[in-house]
Amino acid sequence: MEKRYALVPERFRQQLRYLKWRGYAPISLDDLHNYFINKTISLPDKPVIITFDDGYMDNYENALPILKEQNVPATLFIVSGLINKTNRWIISEGYPERPLMGWTEIREMQKNGMTIGSHTVNHCRLTTLDLKDAKREIEDSKKFLEDSLGTQINHFAYPYGDMKDSIMNMTRDAGYRTACSTRSGFNSEQVSPYELRRLEIYGTDTLWKFALKLTYGTNDGNLLLPARYYMKRMAERLNRY
Repeated sequence: MEKRYALVPERFRQQLRYLKWRGYAPISLDDLHNYFINKTISLPDKPVIITFDDGYMDNYENALPILKEQNVPATLFIVSGLINKTNRWIISEGYPERPLMGWTEIREMQKNGMTIGSHTVNHCRLTTLDLKDAKREIEDSKKFLEDSLGTQINHFAYPYGDMKDSIMNMTRDAGYRTACSTRSGFNSEQVSPYELRRLEIYGTDTLWKFALKLTYGTNDGNLLLPARYYMKRMAERLNRY
């Protein structure tokens, strides 16, 4: 299970190179918001956004040098109450204990053009909390990060992708501009900015699976996916007649 959620640096570099080779243009969540909501900018033909959840130390040690080398921006969603601590929320599920970034690393990431977002205070499943506690997790994380970093925190990611309407409303009311789910798919003006789609890239994904996920907007990296996709398109066209 650990290998699924840990990507070796060279494979990450290969994926970023593939994005450039295929004409994808890395943008920020601010760019996406300004395009869909404020209509103040235009987007490149094939925009893509890189995000990291939790704030693991290896984001700083391994990912940052490659992001800088490839001149690619990214967003890091930080668990504000566990800065400079470990991933204690997941150890009971059999995952190894791993260090999270401290303030030195977070500020260095920010200084190098990475966007810092919120991932709650304690990495809780928000829908299991009463509304008062969920509100505190969402709002306190934002305020703490803003006070500590001296910058506005505009973006949020739901831990475990755990969300419902009341949680999305709290996120909006707290002042976030966007919030990321774990639901796969492409983002458009029809997708709520508080329910943004993302693709999960696993450490076990080959470059071929990575390409399939990007092309079809799904976490399913099955080699039969292209055939199923075109069969579905053909069936839809036949049904029109």
